[in-house]
Amino acid sequence: MSENALEANLDAHDHSNTSTRRLGAAAVLNTGFGVIQVVAGLAIGSVVVLADAVHQAVDALGLITALIAISIARRPPSERWTYGLGKADAVGGFVSAMLLVGSIAWIMIESVRRLISPEEVSGLGILVVGLIAIVVNGIGVLLVGGGHGDEAVSLRAARLHLLTDLFGSVVVVAAGGLILLGGPTWIDPVASLGLSVLVLWSTWNLLGSAAGILLDRVPGHLSAATIEGELSAQDDVAGVHHVHVRPLGGGRSSVSAHIVLVDGDQRVHEAQEMLDQLNELMRAQHGVTHTTLQLECHDCPDENCAADTDAASS
Repeated sequence: MSENALEANLDAHDHSNTSTRRLGAAAVLNTGFGVIQVVAGLAIGSVVVLADAVHQAVDALGLITALIAISIARRPPSERWTYGLGKADAVGGFVSAMLLVGSIAWIMIESVRRLISPEEVSGLGILVVGLIAIVVNGIGVLLVGGGHGDEAVSLRAARLHLLTDLFGSVVVVAAGGLILLGGPTWIDPVASLGLSVLVLWSTWNLLGSAAGILLDRVPGHLSAATIEGELSAQDDVAGVHHVHVRPLGGGRSSVSAHIVLVDGDQRVHEAQEMLDQLNELMRAQHGVTHTTLQLECHDCPDENCAADTDAASS
């Protein structure tokens, strides 16, 4: 390994350790305050505080999921897990999102019940809890940091959750302030419903992202048709088919394709040089480092090739 490569590897390792420590601190902070919010919400009878506590749980789960994902990403592929364990992040995210949907449903049902049968709540209590929540979520955002282009997707998602919950805490403060100033009691359940919709939106997006990874949906920044066109445009390539693009988890993707050569009499050494060029093209253009390209000297006899080609171009 070259000196520059070694330094880059050490820098990445140091940054990963720093991210892990910061994520751990933010997860502990958010989990602890989430418990406090649940107790306070039940004590003062506020469903908007309980709704924000559920959102706090979204944050904590997102941070813990990101922490686990970063730890698992360090493990190399094994004989039993030849692709690695990058999709463990998506599994955890999907399960967490389903649990959160159930929690949100309970909050929304309770909010509707409070609209039908209003109950007195403490505006001052809601205001104090909301202000503390703003401070806690602000610290969480600072701990996670500003981000950079090559960070883990789960880390970006965790930051988005924290920023969204920071906005939710502002909603809690606004509701508490209005009630404290003599506003109607329905402000609390209405604010809770609005906050629940916000959390449900984030959770729905999380479900979609996790399902896309688990079901091998083509990553949003890639296109099978684009990859086929780029490979077909290379010298000595007569045709491309059987193009498949799938996520591996952890921000990694895999590309496989059958390449028909113009000159089917190439020597093995020449064919290997072409493979190297095509692999480098995928890495340089799309950051794909896991490619499986099969060279062929004539059209593939597989009857599924035509269907794959049509699907890639549609």
